[in-house]
Amino acid sequence: MLPLTAGRSLAVIGNFGQTPRYQGGGSSHVNPTRVDVPLDEIRALADGAEVTSAAGFTTDGTGTDAALRDEAIRAAGAADTAVVFLGLAAHQESEGFDRDHIELPAEQIELLEAVVRVQPRTVVVLSHGGVLCLAPVVACAPAILDGALLGQAGGGALADVLYGRVNPSARLTETVPVRIHDTPAYLDFPGEHSHVQYGEGLFVGYRWYDARDIPVTFPFGHGLSYTSFSYDGLELRSAADGITASVTVTNTGERAGREVAQFYVAKPGSSVARPPQELKGHAVVTLAPGDSERVTVLLDRQDLAYWDIRADRWVVEGGTYEVRAAASSRDIRATGTVEVTGDDLVLPLTLDSPLGEAMTAPVPPRSSAR
Repeated sequence: MLPLTAGRSLAVIGNFGQTPRYQGGGSSHVNPTRVDVPLDEIRALADGAEVTSAAGFTTDGTGTDAALRDEAIRAAGAADTAVVFLGLAAHQESEGFDRDHIELPAEQIELLEAVVRVQPRTVVVLSHGGVLCLAPVVACAPAILDGALLGQAGGGALADVLYGRVNPSARLTETVPVRIHDTPAYLDFPGEHSHVQYGEGLFVGYRWYDARDIPVTFPFGHGLSYTSFSYDGLELRSAADGITASVTVTNTGERAGREVAQFYVAKPGSSVARPPQELKGHAVVTLAPGDSERVTVLLDRQDLAYWDIRADRWVVEGGTYEVRAAASSRDIRATGTVEVTGDDLVLPLTLDSPLGEAMTAPVPPRSSAR
């Protein structure tokens, strides 16, 4: 579906296409010098093609407006392609209150489904500040562009990506779950009596979904491009300062693009609780079609450590580590293993030490004094 072809008619649907949601509120609010309107920017790149617009829905919480919806459906059916802007209004999310769900408003999903029925060539553009349940959108829309909150020049940026003037290369910094029930904090939030237990511990974000092997709509680190990339020749070397990982990234598509190679580390058979894998480094490379580049990342030794509450310090566990070069947390392209020398760990003996620790503690040398 993307990029769009200039010269073909478009129907731009949704309030956010005409009145953009480009920033958050509260302490993040700024006074813009100028705001790019997505509809205007799209028209500027349409090469003279007809670009109609329709609000489609309201954002005041009053529910479905039948007249607005019918207008949008007619516009979508009459155009070659529909671009539907969906998202949350400022009053629906804020730093000043917590959401109790992650759903898009029902009237927006109903509108999208109706538009797709008359116009299969539909692109969804999202405007929002927090994670959303996108399973209903994925079920019917062939293309999704996540605009989030792009700032005052966001309208022009969206138009550039839609028409392919820019090849997208951004990556998700959070997991998009299938439903709110799958999220790490679901059973602990909002707590009771003004107390919230952070029960997920180390298993925050993608670490939780990986540990429980939970399906997700979009994984951490995910992001599509108008080209494609391959990963080859992963090499790992262990040194005093950490693990050096190198891999060759090749642009296997037909246009220039930017790839974010991610390196995840796992410690199979660890003696302490660990997530199945953790992002420990990344490299960014821009390549012309057919070009390759060898990227090298140092996975710092201190980033391999865990906090040992018994010794009251950071400790690197020795043994075999697995390093995965990936395009996302769930798109592993190459895997290798490397041996890491661990830190010496001598636990102090106290009256509370278990017998096992006492039996394995090193015996101090006897004094030769008489």
